[in-house]
Amino acid sequence: MTTKRPDSFHIPVSISDLPGHEFSVTPDTLTEKVVEELENRPFLPGVMIAEKGRLFGVITRLKLFERLGHRFGVELFLQKPIVLLKDLIRTQSRPLQAHLRIDEAIQYALSRPAQDIYDPIVIQRDDATMQLLDINVLLLAQSRAMASLSNIVGNLEQIDRMIYAGRDRHETFGKILQLLRHVVPYHQAGILVADESGMIFAAHVGYRLAPHRADGVLRSEIYAIMLAHRQAVYIPAAHKIPAWQGMESLGMPTSWMGVPLLEEDRSFGLLSISRAVERPFSSEERETALAFAQRIVKLFKREKNDAGHNSQSSRQPGSPGQFPAPKLERRQSFQESSRWNGCLWPSLLSE
Repeated sequence: MTTKRPDSFHIPVSISDLPGHEFSVTPDTLTEKVVEELENRPFLPGVMIAEKGRLFGVITRLKLFERLGHRFGVELFLQKPIVLLKDLIRTQSRPLQAHLRIDEAIQYALSRPAQDIYDPIVIQRDDATMQLLDINVLLLAQSRAMASLSNIVGNLEQIDRMIYAGRDRHETFGKILQLLRHVVPYHQAGILVADESGMIFAAHVGYRLAPHRADGVLRSEIYAIMLAHRQAVYIPAAHKIPAWQGMESLGMPTSWMGVPLLEEDRSFGLLSISRAVERPFSSEERETALAFAQRIVKLFKREKNDAGHNSQSSRQPGSPGQFPAPKLERRQSFQESSRWNGCLWPSLLSE
C-alpha cells in the first residue's frame, strides 16, 4: 500500500502522472483496521473495497468518520466488516483508464450525483493495479494546466529574451524544454543537433540514462520523410512500427511527435517529444511545438551571426552542420507505405 507524491509539479500528460493512493481492502475487513490505516496515513482520501480484481466501490474518509461519529456509530460498526457500511459505499462501474486526459477525468467526476462530486475517483494503471485519485489533486492539476496554456506567449517571449541576451546555449535549451512541458505535456523530450559526425542530444528531459549520440536518426526513414514534407510528424505507437528502426535512441514511446529544425534548405536537427501513454498530440500542441522549434532555430541563427564566417574546423562539437535536407525521389505518403499505417498529420495525408 503505497502513496505516490511528487517532489515538484509539472503539467501531467494524463491522470497516470498524478499522485495516487493504493489502499484497498476486502469486503470482510474489519472497519477498525480501515480506521487505523486512515489515521496513520492522513493523505488517504478513502478506501477501495475490492476482491480478486473486482471493485465493489469506495468509502471516503469524510463519510466514514462522519458515520462513526454518529450516536452508537463506533459500537455498531467498528468491530464489524466494512461491507456493513454499504450505504456509504459509492459504486464506480469501472475504474478510469490511466491514459485519460485531466479534462476527461474532470468531466466524469462532475457528471456524478451532487453528493459524490468531490469524492475520489478510481483509476486503473497499465499493470491492472487500481489507485484512488483525490479530486482536489485533479482540480489543481487542471487549474495549473489552464494557467500555463494561457501564458504561451509569455513563455515564448521569455525564451526570446534569453536568445537575444546571448545566454549560454545549454541553459537556453534547458529552459526551452522546461517551458515546452508546461504547454505540451510529455514524458521525454530532446533537442537533437546534426553536426559533422552525425546527430547528438544537445539537451534532453525524462531519460533514465542520459543519451548522447543519435546518429541512427539521420539515416532513418522517419527523419527523411519529415524533412521531405518539412512538417512535424506524429506517430501513435511509434515503437511498434518497422520504420522506427534507427530511432531507438529516442526511446520506445507510445506516442511521438518530431519537429524538424529547418531554415530554408538547411537542417539543424530535430525536436523530439514522447509520451508513454496512448494520448495523441492535438493540432494545437503541434502548432505550439512548432513555435518552440522556431526559437531553437533562432538561437542557431544568432550563433551563426555571432561567429561570422569562421571555418567549420573552428566550430565546437555539437554545433549544427550545414547539411541540406535530403531530397527524396518523390513525396512519399504514409498511405502508400505499409511501414507507416497512416501516421502523418491529417494535413499531409490529403496531399
